[in-house]
Amino acid sequence: MTFKERLRALRGDMTQADFANRAGINVNTLRNYERGDSIPNLEIAASICRYFEVNSDWLVLGEGPMHRGDNATTTAPTQNQPQAQPPDDDFKMTDMVTKTIEVLESDTIYRTALASNINAFHQAVRSERTLARLEERMEQLEKRMEELASENAYLKQRLEQHEGNNAKAVGEDG
Repeated sequence: MTFKERLRALRGDMTQADFANRAGINVNTLRNYERGDSIPNLEIAASICRYFEVNSDWLVLGEGPMHRGDNATTTAPTQNQPQAQPPDDDFKMTDMVTKTIEVLESDTIYRTALASNINAFHQAVRSERTLARLEERMEQLEKRMEELASENAYLKQRLEQHEGNNAKAVGEDG
């Protein structure tokens, strides 16, 4: 896989403008990198690696895993990602990305089919991540609601005690 292919793989479905903004580079510079017209200097490559937590050997040389801490053949699932296992055959992420790019750049009907499937799978992955975040947020809100209900009960009890004390004081003053 070439540098420009690795950079495209890293960008994924992110727009060039969004990726360039996050990486702290000009969008035209990114376009030049992705066309293979130029490659970034060491400082820019290091910045991209730091921001996206990418293994510099993978980005610059095409060696090793894409992300730091991953083994060479698989990517470690994050908390919000399903833990699908790769096929037992010689499945390598870099090979799959290269093949995917080759199909997507072809002028065949397979391009449309693959693009459609990628979009559907991507939407499913995003939906699962969103659902996981929403479930986590819901748990936080339920906990906060319980805390507020407890606080409300306490304040209600204090108010009743205060009103009782006021009533006694008014009764004594007569």
